[in-house]
Amino acid sequence: MTQLPIIEIEQLNKGIRSHDTFKNIISVADIQGGLNIKDTGSGKLYIPMRLNAVLLAVTLSGTLDISLDYTHYFVTPNSFLMIMPTHTFQFEHISEDFKGTIIIASKEFFDDFTPSTSSRSITNYLELRKSPYTELTTEETGILKECVDILHERVKENDHLFQKELIYNSFMNLSYELANILMHKKDKKEVFNKSKISRKEELLEKFLKLLFANFEEKHVVTFYAEKLFITPQYLSLILKELTGKSANKWINEVLIVEAKIRLKMPDATVQQVADELNFSDQSTFGKFFKKNTGISPMKYRES
Repeated sequence: MTQLPIIEIEQLNKGIRSHDTFKNIISVADIQGGLNIKDTGSGKLYIPMRLNAVLLAVTLSGTLDISLDYTHYFVTPNSFLMIMPTHTFQFEHISEDFKGTIIIASKEFFDDFTPSTSSRSITNYLELRKSPYTELTTEETGILKECVDILHERVKENDHLFQKELIYNSFMNLSYELANILMHKKDKKEVFNKSKISRKEELLEKFLKLLFANFEEKHVVTFYAEKLFITPQYLSLILKELTGKSANKWINEVLIVEAKIRLKMPDATVQQVADELNFSDQSTFGKFFKKNTGISPMKYRES
């Protein structure tokens, strides 16, 4: 299998005009408007990608359109966004009045960052992969912004003899505040939704788990319907009702996004991508890709 293209922290830093970084293992930047995002030199930022890092963002004003794991999120002011290395994401639009602060932390940083596990785990929020976007109150936004500002100052103190220790302590303080906010919201949400989750919502969640685990091999609705012990027609009806997209649409979108990521890998051929995504041959894959994107796989690689 061809290794998927992964964006390293150094590459992402090149796409952000104004940022401060500590040894390229953690960076902090104040983002103001869509113009702050630029071409990284290897293609525009507005393409599907994955990070070899964790990106945390606190939004203050403006809006952001982003797709995370094939689900669209319209990010508004006073929000928290988390992009993990496991996420497939794509920035679709950043408004000119957008303002926010982002932290990009490498895997190296998190390997060294080992907070206490004796208390209620402060890293639980990192496991909330299903909920990468959280709306905040104005007060919660202020708390997180204050913590991020302190961290930002520590990252800029290059002449401090204990800069690394100060950065880790500041990040730990941010983690505690963030975990406190998210875990409170999680507890409230579970209590609120305990008696309200429907059978259809359960089927949606199970379908998405099956889809993300099997889309490379299984492209037909009947496979997923059989696994859920329902008919393909009923599955599509549920998905259309809850998400606005049929089962076929979900499968096709996941395949297209994954294909786009793999086609941008320099050493990957169209034939390899077709094989990895279990298409019968390159021609079938090409027709599928062009039908859903309006462009051939080869033209997409060259664009």
